[in-house]
Amino acid sequence: MHAVQSQGLAQGRGSMAAFEESMADETALRASVAALINVPAEKILLTTSTTEGCNLVVSGLQLGPDDEVVTTDGEHPGLLLPLEASGAVIKKARVTEMPASDALEAITGEVTPATRLIALSHVLWLNGHVLPLADIKRVTGLPVLVDGAQSVGAIPVDASVADWYTVSGQKWLCGPETTGALYVADHESLRPRMKSYYASARTDATRLQVVHLAHTMVAGLRAAVADLPEWGFRRAAELVARCRDALVAARFEVRTEAGHATLISFRVPGEPAEVVKAAYERGVVIRHLPDGWLRASVGWWNDESDIERLVGALQHV
Repeated sequence: MHAVQSQGLAQGRGSMAAFEESMADETALRASVAALINVPAEKILLTTSTTEGCNLVVSGLQLGPDDEVVTTDGEHPGLLLPLEASGAVIKKARVTEMPASDALEAITGEVTPATRLIALSHVLWLNGHVLPLADIKRVTGLPVLVDGAQSVGAIPVDASVADWYTVSGQKWLCGPETTGALYVADHESLRPRMKSYYASARTDATRLQVVHLAHTMVAGLRAAVADLPEWGFRRAAELVARCRDALVAARFEVRTEAGHATLISFRVPGEPAEVVKAAYERGVVIRHLPDGWLRASVGWWNDESDIERLVGALQHV
């Protein structure tokens, strides 16, 4: 990012050479993101966030009050608010406080003949459980929009099981803020209400793109994706299992079941916001959730000493 910014400062950003280099980097980034989530590069467009991706899809479907959307009670506002803005009837399957094995029945049980879309996260941000996307698609046969904010870069992803799949650049991919991507299986299925230069200049999924990412942001996310080690998913799974076991052994209440993603939701005595502050003072970053639980995020970049510090900080509190 520093190299690209320095080049722009020294040589200017308005030359044809600079433009061509920027477009080449965008193409390379789309290809690397596509490879990571196992879809064709021509079906990827760049966004500023998963929230933007969700808005592009929901607005492009032009839902109305006669349409139903099935989602869950564990969705992030980045998906839920675009759904609410659509005017469609929203049905929330109760999955957050249920065993993960009940999610499929709970979600498909909300489907009716009026259901036009199923919109949900791959990994629930409140408890870290992985939803069975392929089974949901197989059972319902309905279009599926997936919020991939807590999955891409954290666990192996095959986005082709969905019709639309959003990617967050700044979360588990460790890229810069305001970067992301969107997989679109069939760009002709959307009628965008927002258009940019891309709509007239492109014929693939990028015709839906609204924001042109700064070259520095593209370079940063491209470097971050390249930095993801091939052993990263395996290492993260090992560490999150160790972390969960350590929290249970310390007699803390853990609601995240074993064998899911890289988020662990738990509860300890005390006011959640104060627990977060106290942990931060001891060098541990966790967050409190809207429903009163706490959450730790465990990635391949962590190690066993981080888990020990987490448990130690919580015991001290």
